[in-house]
Amino acid sequence: MLIPPTGLFFLAFVMIFVGILLMSLAPILNHGDIGSVGTVILIGPIPIILGSGPFASVVVVLALLLTIVALIFGVILQRRR
Repeated sequence: MLIPPTGLFFLAFVMIFVGILLMSLAPILNHGDIGSVGTVILIGPIPIILGSGPFASVVVVLALLLTIVALIFGVILQRRR
């Protein structure tokens, strides 16, 4: 079952909106606890990996794994066309 392009756009928009909302509410829900942050920025084939906090290594590994999964899905979807 294929999702039409407008459905994928709407799904991506909703996921981004929910992510921004959760990131905005995180400091309020943590009650001042120190959190960890990790991100992977891809500039072409070069990854830039950033992390901060007590669990930064775990969060960075999770971000890197999610980036790899997203790239694999991108390659698979590109080959289907």
